[in-house]
Amino acid sequence: MSTNTNQTKIRVQLIDPHQITLWGVQQLLTLDKRFEICALASNAAEALKFAANSKPDLIVLEPDLQDESGVALISALLELTPAKILIFTGNTSSKVHDQLIAKGARGVIHKTETIDNLAKAIEKIHQGELWLNHSAASRILKQITQPPTSEASSSEWKKLAALTSKEDKVTRAIQMYSEKTLKQIAVDLHISEHTLRNHLASIYNKLGVRNRMELYVFCGKYQKTNNPELHPKRRSTDI
Repeated sequence: MSTNTNQTKIRVQLIDPHQITLWGVQQLLTLDKRFEICALASNAAEALKFAANSKPDLIVLEPDLQDESGVALISALLELTPAKILIFTGNTSSKVHDQLIAKGARGVIHKTETIDNLAKAIEKIHQGELWLNHSAASRILKQITQPPTSEASSSEWKKLAALTSKEDKVTRAIQMYSEKTLKQIAVDLHISEHTLRNHLASIYNKLGVRNRMELYVFCGKYQKTNNPELHPKRRSTDI
C-alpha cells in the first residue's frame, strides 16, 4: 500500500453490520497513509449520525444491514452529506448492484477482493471516477442505448433546452471525458473546480439527476452529439 503523506488524507466512514469486518477493514486501511478512518457504524442510525458529525469524504457501505435497507440508507446519506459512496459487499447479484448504482453509489467492490483493490477503488472514486467492472458498464451502456418513447423524449429535451450555453458545454465535457476527474475537466474548460461544481449542481437540479452516473445516462439518451464518431463511451475499471 502507498505511504505517501504529501496529500490531505481521505476521510473514510465504514458501515457494516459485522463488527469483525469493521475492525479488520479499519486496521488494514489505517496502514495506508492516504486514508483516515473517521467513523465506524453497524446500523443505519449510527451511519447517519456519524456521517453528519464526522464529515467523511467517502463512505464504504455494506448494504446488507440485516433488518434495515441499505438502498434506502444510500438516499438518506446523500441527502445528509456530499460524501461519495462505495459499495463493499458479499452480494453477487448484478441486479442488486445496478439498483445501488442507480440510487447514487459510485462503485461496487466484492468482499473477496484484496485490500489493495479496495484502497484503489476508494482513491479513484474520491477523485471523481466510477468503479465498475466491464459487465456493469455494459449494462449501463445498454440502458443508455435503449430508445426512449417520444413522450419521454419531448419532456427530457425540454429540460436540456433549459440549460445555459455554459451548462450545455459542461454536460458535453462530462460525457466526453468520463475517465477524468472534475479537477481535470475544469482545467480543460478553463474554469475553477469550484465553478464546475456550481454548474453541475445547477445541471443536476434542472435535469432531475443526482450524480455523474445519472447525468451520463440522461445525456446519453437525450442529448444530441454533433459528431457521432465522438459519442462518449463509459470507461470501466476492472475490479
